[in-house]
Amino acid sequence: MSNALLIHATGLGALALNVVALVCTCERTLRVRSGVAGMAWALNNLLMGANLAAALSVLGAGRTATSAVTLGAGRPRAIAFAAFAALTLAIGLLTWGGWASLLLVVASLLSTYALFHLTVRSLRWAMLAVSALWMFN
Repeated sequence: MSNALLIHATGLGALALNVVALVCTCERTLRVRSGVAGMAWALNNLLMGANLAAALSVLGAGRTATSAVTLGAGRPRAIAFAAFAALTLAIGLLTWGGWASLLLVVASLLSTYALFHLTVRSLRWAMLAVSALWMFN
């Protein structure tokens, strides 16, 4: 399989996983499936040589899994949100590749906020906005 074909296949697979996640009615299932999609996006970005996007995708998968585990928890959820926001900023600074990188960091921060503070429709709308920002990768 050629590298270009593998890149397209992993991208389509990740997109399919995201769509399946967004149509789930269960909040926990949405988060778990989004985490799996995040790992697929990380592989896709790594294959394309987009290191910042790959790093943020791995962080995003961990963040999404953590948001699923901490559903309903007050203080641990707030601490996790702050930790993931700080990690997002740190990764953004360490892998800075110009002003286009800012869109990815903003997308990751918006996703972090959405996963820890939003539910149902507002979470899904935020995730769609995040997807639009990631298209600039």
